[in-house]
Amino acid sequence: MAETISHDLRWQEYGADEWSDALVQAMKLGGVEHLFFVSGSEIAFWQESVAKAQERGWPAPKLITVPHESVALNAALGSAMVRNQPAATAVHVDVGTLNYGGAIHTAWRGNYPVLITAGTGPRAYPGTMAGARNVPVQWVQEPRDQGGILRQYTKIDHRLEHQDNPGLIVSRLLQVAMSEPKGPVYLAVPRESAMLRLPGKTYFPTRDEMGIVRPAWPDPADARRAAEWLIEARNPCIYVGTAGRNPEAVAEIVRLAELLALPVMDSERFNRLNFPTTHALYGTGPAPKDADALLILEGIVPYLPPLGAPRPGAKVVWVEPDPVLSNYKSMEHQADLWLAVTAGAAACAIYEAATAMLSKSDMSRIAERRERLEAAKREMVAENERLGQEAGRRRPMHPRWVAYQLGKILEPNAIVVDDALSNSDNVCAHHQRTQAGTYFSSGGSSGGWGIGAAVGAKMAAPDRDVVFASGDGYLMFGTPLPALWTAAHYKAAFLTVVFVITKAVSSIRRRISPSSQRRATATARLCANPRKLGPPSSADSNKCAAARRH
Repeated sequence: MAETISHDLRWQEYGADEWSDALVQAMKLGGVEHLFFVSGSEIAFWQESVAKAQERGWPAPKLITVPHESVALNAALGSAMVRNQPAATAVHVDVGTLNYGGAIHTAWRGNYPVLITAGTGPRAYPGTMAGARNVPVQWVQEPRDQGGILRQYTKIDHRLEHQDNPGLIVSRLLQVAMSEPKGPVYLAVPRESAMLRLPGKTYFPTRDEMGIVRPAWPDPADARRAAEWLIEARNPCIYVGTAGRNPEAVAEIVRLAELLALPVMDSERFNRLNFPTTHALYGTGPAPKDADALLILEGIVPYLPPLGAPRPGAKVVWVEPDPVLSNYKSMEHQADLWLAVTAGAAACAIYEAATAMLSKSDMSRIAERRERLEAAKREMVAENERLGQEAGRRRPMHPRWVAYQLGKILEPNAIVVDDALSNSDNVCAHHQRTQAGTYFSSGGSSGGWGIGAAVGAKMAAPDRDVVFASGDGYLMFGTPLPALWTAAHYKAAFLTVVFVITKAVSSIRRRISPSSQRRATATARLCANPRKLGPPSSADSNKCAAARRH
């Protein structure tokens, strides 16, 4: 290869002997902290390049060995959701890609910014170049179109080709992944390409040098119209679904809700902490069919039509970075105003518009609503307390009692990874999360996300407690042994609480979200191992002992 490398003069120079050296550096410079790696004969270059980077002081993500592909991808989702930055995976050819399984669906539906990679079966004639075919199995490792496996579930896919700039390709994929609406991207890396030589250096732009698209801002006229509808409404409400995936949005939603005394409800498909659950305005709102003005912030399913839909004449403002929800073929929801912005931008703009138009009469009416909602919240808190205490008298141990006690011992910054499904209502009723980035569910419908996500979450936040709540079926779907091996190997300790369904006899009321208010149809006994992986601290031991005493 010639020593002269053509490049944009704005690009920086990086040390590199092979293309794989550029790949790992572009990952790290693009925000990837963890590369979750499942070994394969054609992807040893990842290990070699990360080790070389560590030796030479080049930037590189930490390579995390995981014994199963779906766990690796779910762990990447966990890292990405906590850090609000991308994570990456690497697996073995098409079969490893297929073994990502339902985690592919979760990555797509949950809008996780992850770089999913796989090697490809070598196809260069034996002996003609580095990385060429050299074992018999490689003749059966080449599908017609490896990217097609994930094409329905990624924003973009690419097979690394000899004419590419490897660092540029990774930066470009991360740029796409992190731009709204965020989501997964896929890169297939042939061994022959990864092992191409470089003259000790390479040039490429980083993800941030290429630029992440900044959130759009609502048209001021649209913000004023939304503010006017919310101010004039007698029974307004905010419904949120995934707004908290951008943590800064939570504070903006709180500020708007407090200004106009707007009750805030979680949509049926929420997967983040979107609003502090202990706040006086949380969970006290009307059902969508009873509201006269709705502000829907990134909520895919805020109601079930037709019976749950807003009534004729109600004003609906729908905020969504992808304004027509184009990733969903069938979508029957209607709105009077669609805003193609993030929840945080919309809440901020509407707040600013509202402050300029509030009258004394408006403020008086808003104050009366605030008092009414605060009283309703006090009643809700008292009722949850009563139900929690009542559950403690049930035998066998009732799942609500376990969730109630869990809420008592959680630190304010502890992370709850909720895969409890039929017991998510109990978890949500009592976890008392108030900080953005402290509650997560998958965002998809594939079982088994949670235990891998808990591994990734703990690696992303090693100084915070991580509690994984799961149903017994979802725990098994998550292939727990590889996840627990990885957690133990890397000392990423987290607490697992497993709810096991036994019989349908319970009459204690539960809720999945304040908007749902469904009655329980099952009771459960708890199978929980309070021992964390690795040696527990004295504080950990005290917490677990307190939980066992109850």
